[in-house]
Amino acid sequence: MPIYVTFYHLDRTMVGRTEGEVTLADLMGYLDDVEKAKAVGYAKIFDCTVGQANLMPMERETFGKRLAAYHARYGKQAGAFAVVAGPDVTTRLADLYALVPPADTRPVKIFGDIHAARKWLAEQD
Repeated sequence: MPIYVTFYHLDRTMVGRTEGEVTLADLMGYLDDVEKAKAVGYAKIFDCTVGQANLMPMERETFGKRLAAYHARYGKQAGAFAVVAGPDVTTRLADLYALVPPADTRPVKIFGDIHAARKWLAEQD
């Protein structure tokens, strides 16, 4: 699976890192992993600087529906979410950020590097 997740249970954070071609199944598996690890409330970094997802429109719609259900269930308790996209946001997975439901009230932001993302997450407490 080209999404690798590390959970830091002591400080309630997690880091997801993509690598290679990311599929719809990988993205769904990522959300499943977060729930299984009971890490929904953790602050999250999603580093997609090297991964790519060329999802078909139907796959984007399916993932968007899954995100909507995820956010309907967890809402603000889902924890802050920092997307690390690198300098070339347009060709990366960061465009999936647009699928986050507008009613989502948790802090969500895109960054060019992981250090800025970590600093921002620390400020969200």
